[in-house]
Amino acid sequence: MRGSSRTNDHGRAMLEAEESRPLPQGFEDIQRQELSRLFGRMADIRLLVFVPAALALAAALAVAEPARWRGAFLFAVLVPLGVFFILETIRFRREGLTRGAVTVNLLAAIVGQVALAFATGALESPFTYTFVPLAVMIGLFAAPGARGALVAAQVAAVWALAALELSRALPELNLSLFGGGPRAGHVDAHLLASAVVLSIVLAVASRAGRAVRGVFDRMLREALRAREESLRAHAERAEELTALSAEIAHELKNPLASVKGLAALLAEGAPPGKSAERLAVLRREVDRMQGVLEEFLNFSRPLVPLSARAIDLALLARDVAVLHEGMARQRGLRIEVRGAAADVRCDERKVKQILINLIQNALEASPSGTAVEVLLLPPAAGLASVHVLDRGPGVDPALAGRAFDPGVTSKTHGSGLGLTIARALARQHGGEVELAPREGGGCAAVLRLPAHAPAANEPSRQVLP
Repeated sequence: MRGSSRTNDHGRAMLEAEESRPLPQGFEDIQRQELSRLFGRMADIRLLVFVPAALALAAALAVAEPARWRGAFLFAVLVPLGVFFILETIRFRREGLTRGAVTVNLLAAIVGQVALAFATGALESPFTYTFVPLAVMIGLFAAPGARGALVAAQVAAVWALAALELSRALPELNLSLFGGGPRAGHVDAHLLASAVVLSIVLAVASRAGRAVRGVFDRMLREALRAREESLRAHAERAEELTALSAEIAHELKNPLASVKGLAALLAEGAPPGKSAERLAVLRREVDRMQGVLEEFLNFSRPLVPLSARAIDLALLARDVAVLHEGMARQRGLRIEVRGAAADVRCDERKVKQILINLIQNALEASPSGTAVEVLLLPPAAGLASVHVLDRGPGVDPALAGRAFDPGVTSKTHGSGLGLTIARALARQHGGEVELAPREGGGCAAVLRLPAHAPAANEPSRQVLP
């Protein structure tokens, strides 16, 4: 016995320690969603099954029973309750499970059950058995502060019905189907024993519902904590791998620079022909590898603090467009910059990196003979925006929603890091980078940054042609 007591004390202490720990992130939201879903199913069953059945019973009693007060009483109680349940179901589907709605609905269900039992024989009515599943629902759904009050209301109703039968004040309380009269049975001790047993069963049923709720909460807590631990371990491992990869990438840059330099020296003395062509291919591939390594290093290193100052986003966009005029000419493309000037407070170097990435992507996606348009819109809602528009194939539907994930790319030789870095830099400024289909075909890459309100003494900007 002592060993069993120690085991129980130990288990209780572990349970209390578990419940005293801070709730894992997302616990309350998931709990609310799951309970709301379960409560919604219960509300649908109540509306589609129990309300029609109760009204049909009321109609049958009004027709078949000699005591006309039964049908009238049930209609007077059940019709308003039915309307209430319909309105509550509509409200639940619109707003979800709101605070206090569970208590009100359970209290209304108690009223309906007591009315149904009273009209069909009080405590000896067959419908008193429905008190038990409702007690389970009280334990499962009700808030801790309201749970005891609702079960107490059920128990009080049981004893009120028993007192009504014991007083024999209503001669036609019992249904004529069961013999009529104030009582179905005549032994008062049996009635009192039934009231005692039913009261205990209701308390136990409520406790069982509460236990089920506790098991659900513990399982949810454990699952979320396990997920947090897994994510933490994964993040630590990813951080270690990123640091190691960055170190390897950094070490590879120097040998690549040496290979590129040696290839350049060899190319100077190489006669025209296959050897010169092969050296040119070698240098291009080295350039490409250096670009991939540089993108990876930009992705792996943490974002350094901003060196922000007020700049004209339109002038910066024009500068980036000028840098890419040679690339555009080689591909048979044009770059057109137009729109309103917009002052933003940002780190010029980082925003320039974003625009370089977006314009290069647009040039690589555009077919020959078209134009890449860089459109600057006037600030709206505190944000200045640059739209980089192309007439390429647009965002691959297979990559929709994942275009900004690391490693995701539709390019044959792409690293899949450019857009990831661009969005990270934009968000560091409090802005955003988005991709959207362009009307008429193509892609619209949009950079939004918080606008900077110029001081009163600053000169006004001109609109770009």
